Amino acid sequence: MSTLSASARSRAGVAHEERGIAAPVRSVLAGAATAVVILSLALLPLLTPSWIHPAMTSVGATGAGVTQAESLRLSDMTVNELLFGSGAFDIRYDGGRPLYSPDEVAHMQDVRLVLFTFLGLATLALAGLAAALVRGGRSASLWRAIGRGAATLVVALVVLGVFAALAFGPAFELFHRLLFPGGNWAFDPAQSNLVRLYPLAFWQLSAAAYGLLAGGISVIAWLVARRRSRRLEAQA
Repeated sequence: MSTLSASARSRAGVAHEERGIAAPVRSVLAGAATAVVILSLALLPLLTPSWIHPAMTSVGATGAGVTQAESLRLSDMTVNELLFGSGAFDIRYDGGRPLYSPDEVAHMQDVRLVLFTFLGLATLALAGLAAALVRGGRSASLWRAIGRGAATLVVALVVLGVFAALAFGPAFELFHRLLFPGGNWAFDPAQSNLVRLYPLAFWQLSAAAYGLLAGGISVIAWLVARRRSRRLEAQA
């Protein structure tokens, strides 16, 4: 009898220890998933003509010496190839000339790989977060973890935003060096149609919009999570 009791106590102790270890891990994962989902949601509107067209127009972006209307059409073809095409980026203009050089095509293919990897990760994060909410939607600790993830992202965005505001050029270069270590991302603005279509000013404007969108979604998520966790704690 005493042996069985000792065994039961031992199993209970192990289970308690596992729960004690697993809880912080689940909390970190929920917070990280929240941040990834928010970043992906903020990115999606910036891939549409509703953002790209006015952003290009406001910075006077014109590609390959063509009219602004033609530049917008070429941009639409580029984004469509990025999101839905084969990834060949064999876009023609001016009587059949290739819009992009082989180096530019290689870079855009790298961009496509990074984008799809990120969106795939975001899909997994969303699925995991949804599953956690279905199983433990009435858990105050889960909502606190979601709130912490959103709040942490706000702080990170503020820090990165200040850095980008003070030194956007170096920040832009660092971003590319981290994501595209092969180095096929630096092009001559006087020769590159890719840079003409999307000059640095376009990316400054887009980065600011991205930060504001992600920050706004994060604040909303934090407020919702805080309110939900407090309500559940009051009911406990």
